[in-house]
Amino acid sequence: MTVKVRFDKEVRDYAKSEKVKDQVLRLTETALAQALEKFHRRMILIEGDTLRKAELAGILAGASAKVLSEVIEELKEKRLRDESEDRIEVLYATDALGEETFGRKRYEAFRKHFDVLAGSNVEVKAVTFKHTRDILGRTYDLLVLDMSYDYSPNDLGRIIETVRGGGLIFILAHPFEKWKNMWTGFHKSLVTPPYTIDDVKKRFNRRLIRKFTEHEGIYIITENGKLRKKPKRNKTQAKIKARKGVEIPEETIFPRELYEMALTGGQVEVLKAFEELVENKGMVVLTADRGRGKSVSVGIAAIGLALALKKRTRIVVTAPEPENVQALFRFAKRALERLGFKPHVVEEKGLIKELYARKIGLRYYPPTEGYRKNADLYILDEAAGIHVPILHRYLSKPRVVYSSTIHGYEGAGRGFSVKFLKRAREKRQFKELHMDEPIRYAEGDPIEKWLFDVLLLDAEPVELTEEDFELIKDKEVYFEEPDLDDWFENDREDLRNFVGIYILAHYRNRPSDVALLADAPHHEARVLRLKNGKIVTAIQIAKEGGIPKKVIDKMLKGYKPRGNIIPDMMVKHHLLKEFARLKGYRIVRIATHPDAMDMGLGSRALELLEKEAREKGLDWIGSGFGASEELVRFWVRNGFAVVHLSPARNPVSGEFTAIVLKPISEKAKKLIRQANDEFRIRLTEWLGDTHRDLEPEIARWLFETPFGEAVEYPIHLTAIQKKRLDAFTGKVLTYDTVVDAVKPIVKLYFLDGWMKPYLDERQIRLLIYRVLQAHSWEETAKLIDRTETFTMIEVRDIIRGLWYYYKRIVL
Repeated sequence: MTVKVRFDKEVRDYAKSEKVKDQVLRLTETALAQALEKFHRRMILIEGDTLRKAELAGILAGASAKVLSEVIEELKEKRLRDESEDRIEVLYATDALGEETFGRKRYEAFRKHFDVLAGSNVEVKAVTFKHTRDILGRTYDLLVLDMSYDYSPNDLGRIIETVRGGGLIFILAHPFEKWKNMWTGFHKSLVTPPYTIDDVKKRFNRRLIRKFTEHEGIYIITENGKLRKKPKRNKTQAKIKARKGVEIPEETIFPRELYEMALTGGQVEVLKAFEELVENKGMVVLTADRGRGKSVSVGIAAIGLALALKKRTRIVVTAPEPENVQALFRFAKRALERLGFKPHVVEEKGLIKELYARKIGLRYYPPTEGYRKNADLYILDEAAGIHVPILHRYLSKPRVVYSSTIHGYEGAGRGFSVKFLKRAREKRQFKELHMDEPIRYAEGDPIEKWLFDVLLLDAEPVELTEEDFELIKDKEVYFEEPDLDDWFENDREDLRNFVGIYILAHYRNRPSDVALLADAPHHEARVLRLKNGKIVTAIQIAKEGGIPKKVIDKMLKGYKPRGNIIPDMMVKHHLLKEFARLKGYRIVRIATHPDAMDMGLGSRALELLEKEAREKGLDWIGSGFGASEELVRFWVRNGFAVVHLSPARNPVSGEFTAIVLKPISEKAKKLIRQANDEFRIRLTEWLGDTHRDLEPEIARWLFETPFGEAVEYPIHLTAIQKKRLDAFTGKVLTYDTVVDAVKPIVKLYFLDGWMKPYLDERQIRLLIYRVLQAHSWEETAKLIDRTETFTMIEVRDIIRGLWYYYKRIVL
């Protein structure tokens, strides 16, 4: 059926009375016709400085909503929207909606005209950027995105993808020439002492503007009706094509109604994979680019599995954040309703946390809690954002599903494969699926192409050849500070290669990371290139320190200056206020090309960065990162001292955050040595309390020091404690009766310098786990995969050697 997309006389008369030019109406008709015919999205950007742009958006969006409401039944019939979606939904997103804000005034100007034209079958939701988590997983027909003052790239990435195919996006923006040179609220958040707003760059704004003009499917008008970028030809006829049908297997374990909810072949494959878990149990790994219906499919399939088990079924759902699983919960609920159930939903702060129906229960738990629960199925969504050791805790579960985004807002990439799946394959077999076909819109959507381009969501590192690997082996590399003006203004391929390394090497990337690199006055880039120019290591640094005395005094009272993470930590946790006057580089990120890892490039890059810092007269280099055994070992082996560990795990990654420092100046060396000594003393106590669940293999490296000398921390034992230690090592007393005397000796070992007794890795972990963390003999035996008796003997033997070595120096 062909639909004529033409606004009726009432709309045109109203528009004319509001002095809206006919060419603007024709452009909107064309954009809507294109969107409906292709099942893609189109964007209309309105430049302007007054409320007129919001009024114009109201007129155009209201008219479009009316057209969409007239074809809604056909859209449902052709499976372009769900049968339950009976209303045209509109999202209005802005920076503020308070009574006296400009954002509120623009919204009211929009609604004044929109409500006149849209009709009754339309619902508008207004949301501020601060609360966009409320819309994650939801779908809208029309979007008005007010970018007049404040927005962040994270907002852009989150909001744009809520619009379905056949829909329009209206952007409210400043005139481009003004926008290129203005600061937004996001820019103001980048100001950190000693910098001012004048030091903040505007590279990202200019990139965004350029991409609006470069990409297809985006049309630009002024608030006065002038067409700045228009379609090549007007189009008002739209032949709405039905969504490509999916083939449902003839024989299914799950109810056919669930298969009928599938919109793509990829979704059918997910359901079939879940069916295999019914009898055989097992593990499924599901990956997809954003917008492919991954979480939706898992939600539907989880209900099918619960029904097929024919018993009371408990499902644990986890993800870095509860926002990540809202689509999963909503479609699990919809699946239950389709099957005649009346599910009970438990929400917290507007987010679904639990879902129940007869003998079926789905409940969200943070990643660090979910594996502790008994369940029939464990679902880990956005798994690449979860700490790898935590992912491994779920590997032993009878039924487990790992689901993760590859490219997109939660970008994970090969890091998930390299860090987790490679080791997972050694432990068990699993089925791996990848979903390619989009679900919200058809393939080839120009707005997806624009979004991925402007935010570099699909950036990839340069491809390496055999000749390149020879250059790497021969260390034929050089260190460079790239020209970020050139990278961003001229859209250099180097920028995509640089960001691509992060996307594929790190587990979590946000669009705002690119804007931070582009515009923050204290952020810079460094690269390690092969002699042929290919980037193989990427470093993002933040210049910190040099803080004025009056700001330091405020820091002692709790003030936290933006962008000075390491000086702030040294002042607050080590009371070293003189450190804040020193200057240094904080390494925000360092990553090596995923195909060239473990070839010494990261260490070489650090060596050359230190050389640069020394030449520039800086005092220190440092970094903060999620502590894993691999990363702590990397930093320690490169001469960095650990000076802090966060008291709690990061709620997203499940990791503790470690901070490391390497001194350059003599003054910094004295202060960092003092902080490192203090940290090691604290850690000996924290391990029995605050960090009792810290992995011992990580704690082992936190105790290492580049300074080589023992901490001046006298240990005292009474004469009776010394005799009891002799009795323990002589097999007269048991460990449990001499813990008070054993612990000081073990502390002495970990606070010692390079001349301490040799222990192998297993012995070191034993001391940490049993003595400092006070885990039971049963737990400790499991750690080293030995019997409890063997473990007790091993601990006694280790203590005997340490007591023999330290006996002469204990007071």
